[in-house]
Parts: sequence; C-alpha cells; structure tokens
Amino acid sequence: MNQTLSGIVQSLTPPILWNAYLRMRGTQKRFPWREFGTIMTCVDTRPLLEGRFAELYAKHRPLDPFRPLDVVRYRQYNICFLANLCRHVPGDFVCAGVSWGFSPRLVFDFVHFPSLGKTLHLIDPFEGIVSNATDEVSERYNSNPDYVLRQYPPGAPVVLHRKRIPLRLPGKFAFVFTDTGNPAADAESLPVFYESLSPGGMLITEQYGNNLDHYEPALSRLGITALWLPSGQGVIVKQ
Repeated sequence: MNQTLSGIVQSLTPPILWNAYLRMRGTQKRFPWREFGTIMTCVDTRPLLEGRFAELYAKHRPLDPFRPLDVVRYRQYNICFLANLCRHVPGDFVCAGVSWGFSPRLVFDFVHFPSLGKTLHLIDPFEGIVSNATDEVSERYNSNPDYVLRQYPPGAPVVLHRKRIPLRLPGKFAFVFTDTGNPAADAESLPVFYESLSPGGMLITEQYGNNLDHYEPALSRLGITALWLPSGQGVIVKQ
C-alpha cells in the first residue's frame, strides 16, 4: 500500500481496527497514550483529533451542556464511521434516543446527509426521563424538541417522532443508532429495527457491552450476533 493510499485508509478507519491491521502486517507503531472515557489507546488517534470529524465534533459538542470534552469522542467516531459506510445502502437513517441532539447532528454533517436523498428519523418522547421503568426525570436529558429541530437548516430531511421505542416506522433503513438510556427498551426494539434494515445496513446500539442480559436474548431469538466494539457499543449488520 503506497503512502498516500495508506493515509486515506487510516483517516477513515477507527484507530483500534487500524492498530489490528498494523499488527497483521508487522508494522505496528506506538503513539502517545490517550484516554477517551473508558477507551485507552496508544495507537494513532489523529483521525479523532484532526480533520473533518474533529472539526464537526468541536462544532456540535456544545449542543449537549452536560457532555465532557473527550469522554464520548471515540464512541461518536464509531457512529460516524459506520454511518458513512451506509451512505449508499437503500433506506433512511434512524436515531432512537435524541436528547440534546448531538449525535444525529454530528452524523448529519459527517455523511453530507442532504446529498443522500434519505430521511433522518429522530425518535424521542422528550420526556426527560432516565428510564421507562421508573419515569424518573433528569435535567441531563433534554425535554424540548424544538431545541433539536432548530439545529438543522430549513427544509432539512428530518422527521421527529415523539414516541418511545419500540416503534415501527414505514420503509427501509440503511442505518440505525439507539441510545435511549434504557437498554431494556433498546434491546426490545432490535427485532423491529432489524426487520426494516436493508441488506448491508447497520445498527449500532450504545449500551450493548454493559447490558448483555438484555441484548443477548433478543439477538438469540433473531438468530443473529452482534460485534462487540471495545467502546462497549454493539454493531449488527444485515446480511
């Protein structure tokens, strides 16, 4: 792989996957130790800290007043990276669990969403609750849907659904991201979302690693498995 092509590939590849590739080739390098919340690494993290993703991350991160600077940077990069792979898969994009709107807004810009001819579906009741089971309200969760809708340019292909999941939407999906803060609800929604995924489409769920007791039964019933990312996120690819 020549140096130019290698640089392009590296700029689009999550650092942990790039590190695995270097180990296979016997050319692994060590870089300064960095921590992104629970993710700790000594691989090249420039794709997270420089370039288009880093610029958009810095631009949109203030949308969430409670989000620390770097804690979720690696997780957000994974979401954007996978969403970008689904640009040309038939179907719309879905984000379940919107709150302050940071994640879907970041993806919207990162994948140049208006150019795709797709619709971005945002699902959130905006009740400010921590859990469907207790209905406990927290100021850390946004309860104002207009705050989110104002983030997008006029005429943006964005549709808001003020509902709790599971929720069945019409049509096919290319990319689905769930992070409602309620892993039981996220797991319960897997069959509905998976059924609507187009072949080659992807679903990434934020709290997979810490909530296998919810996710594994749902996946078992579907007869599928999820890729467990080092960030704790789970990824499902429709075959």
